[in-house]
Amino acid sequence: MGEPTRWVTAHDAGHSQWYIERFRRMAAEGADLAGEARLLDAMLTRRSRVLDAGCGPGRVGAQLATRGHDVVGVDADRELIEAAQADHPGPVWLVADLTNLDLVAAGEPEPFDAAVVAGNVMPFLARG
Repeated sequence: MGEPTRWVTAHDAGHSQWYIERFRRMAAEGADLAGEARLLDAMLTRRSRVLDAGCGPGRVGAQLATRGHDVVGVDADRELIEAAQADHPGPVWLVADLTNLDLVAAGEPEPFDAAVVAGNVMPFLARG
């Protein structure tokens, strides 16, 4: 295994729970959290298979699933995946590292029609 990603080196132990509660609170307050999902849905054919890479607590993937898409969400943070599973049953939520992702080994051999990498995922994939 190579040098750890920024997610590992910069991760604050309390951040995941803060992030989960932040989006739960915003949803409870009626904030529009579905913008990215609406945009993607408009570009996808009906019932597309979508990989939500770095899905966090499942906000975007869950919205795509409610619009009829087959969603698999992946995140390296077990706490975020557990929140996705609790808050958004239906999609497949997997704990996995995007830098060495093997979806076949994770039981998801079928190809995807699209992949979404929303928010600040990309900077956290960098080494160091």
